[in-house]
This record gives sequence, C-alpha cells and structure tokens, in this order.
Amino acid sequence: MRTYKVPLAVAFVVAFALTSLAAEKPRPAKPDENQPRKVWTNDDMGQLRSRGLISIAGQEAAPQATQAPASHSQAESTFPVYASRLDDPEWYAQKAADLQAELDMREEALREQQTAIALAADQRITDPGVAMDKGSPGLTPAEGVANLQAQVQETQNQLDALSDLARQHDIAPGVLRS
Repeated sequence: MRTYKVPLAVAFVVAFALTSLAAEKPRPAKPDENQPRKVWTNDDMGQLRSRGLISIAGQEAAPQATQAPASHSQAESTFPVYASRLDDPEWYAQKAADLQAELDMREEALREQQTAIALAADQRITDPGVAMDKGSPGLTPAEGVANLQAQVQETQNQLDALSDLARQHDIAPGVLRS
C-alpha cells in the first residue's frame, strides 16, 4: 500500500497560505490630516437641501402660516381620519365580512360532512380512499363532525366578540351586517 505524503503536504501549505491571505484585511485609507474640515450649522441647511444632500425621514414640520387654508370643497372630499382603527366603521365592516365568509365556509363543510355520514349510513355510499389534497376533519366521522362544529362555534364567537367591541366603541349595529 502506497502512501502519498507529498500531496498531503502541498494541501497543508496551500491551506495555510490561503488562511494567512484571508487574515490580511485591507485597511481603510487614513484621512489627510492637512485637509480642512467643514462644520455644518443650521444656517447651512438651506444650501445643503438645494444641492440634494439632505434626506428627511419621518414626518415633516407643520405647514407654514403663509400657505392658504384648504378650500371647503377639498375638506369635504377627504376621508375621515380616526385616532384608532377601533373607531373606524369601515374596519368593522371589513372584519365582519371576512368572519362571515369564513363562518359560511365552515358551516358548508359541516353540512357536507353530515350529509356524507347520512349517505354512508342509509345507502352505504362512501368515498373510496382518502383525499390527500384536502384536510381531514377527524379520524372518525363523529370526530370530524365535532371538530367542524368547534370551528363553526369558534368563528361565531369571534363575530360576537367583534360585535361587542363595536358596541363599546359606539359603532352602529348595521355596520356589521352590511
């Protein structure tokens, strides 16, 4: 059996050379000590802004008094602004619509499961195999119905909680039904 010591030694030398090259990081250039430095003051901000050297993130300052007030027709066309989404009737309407759609979907799944159980018991009609692309409501048909009923009840509870929250924030009851 031959042992190859030369390739192993070459591999160690190359690995050592590569690690030593990686350790030598480029150093940033030293700033010129003789170069004058500029200290920017608030008086210079206009000059910097005109050259595009300042970017502002966040809210801008309040508009100056020299601007004309908004016309009455402009104020009427704007949307109302609420302190919180909990005061916005449209948010409640959207949330209620989403929950109602989810509740309808879950009730339909429950009806389908109950119909399938009734057909299997009365006429001995069953689906062959397991649909792998669909979620299983439970291991047994009775567990499946119980799980679907729990999901329907959970969604109904969420709708009731949303209704209570709307009532606490003085939202008209009709908003949730539309």
